[in-house]
Amino acid sequence: MRYYFPILHNGETQADDVGELFGSAELAVEYGARVARDIASDPEYDPDAGTVVIVVDAIGTEIARHRVGGRRKRRG
Repeated sequence: MRYYFPILHNGETQADDVGELFGSAELAVEYGARVARDIASDPEYDPDAGTVVIVVDAIGTEIARHRVGGRRKRRG
C-alpha cells in the first residue's frame, strides 16, 4: 500500500504527492519516525518550528504523527 508523509512546518504544510510503498502500516509509521529523526538531526533545524511528520494511508486516513524532536502520537 502507498503511504504519504506530509510535513507541517512553521504552520505550513509541505505536501507529499509521491509517497512510498510499504507492506504494512507499522513499517510506514516507522519510516515517518525516521524522517522526523532525520529532520531533527539537521544542524540548521529550528526546534521552535513545531515541525510534525504525518503518516497518511492511500485513502487519506491519518495513521500517525511524529513531532520532530519528540515522541510519536499514534492515531486510532
